[in-house]
Amino acid sequence: MAFFGLTALGAQNPFESLAKSHAILNIFTLDEFREGWDAVAKGKSEIDISQVEALLHVVYHGPAPEPELILFMNKLDSERTTPISWEEFASCYEELVAKIEADEKSLSGRLGSAATYTSYDELCKAKDKGIKLETGPKETLVAPLTAVQEFGWNAHESVEKRTIHGKKSCAETIYASELYKSGMYF
Repeated sequence: MAFFGLTALGAQNPFESLAKSHAILNIFTLDEFREGWDAVAKGKSEIDISQVEALLHVVYHGPAPEPELILFMNKLDSERTTPISWEEFASCYEELVAKIEADEKSLSGRLGSAATYTSYDELCKAKDKGIKLETGPKETLVAPLTAVQEFGWNAHESVEKRTIHGKKSCAETIYASELYKSGMYF
């Protein structure tokens, strides 16, 4: 179904692929991170913890997804004051990739972390009891999963407050009210 990592039908598990907790760090090679390291370090053998985000920006060709940034910052200890060497960064990358691949193997056949219910029966029971979720799709997904969710996904950004005043009367209603007042229609 997939040819060189591409598939015409989209992700095999959209709940997992769009979950905010889903990491895609393992799609990059260590050589790609080395090229990013060379671009950020500019000939130095070490970088500061503050430059890790810039390194990920180079590798991802844009802002890195939040899960990847959090993974690196937690693994490298974001409170550290000592610089990071390439060897330390490379071993951190390899450990994170091994963890991601192990998580993917354990999740095979199950729904992703963005799914709330594991069966239709659970969903129906929650609906019948009127149980509402604490988090909505915007808190668990990075993008809308369906076309219906696209409508209103960023509504708070584009909605402007304006007051709409309806017509009090038009020519037809004035005519009808005059007919009623004259006693023609009861």
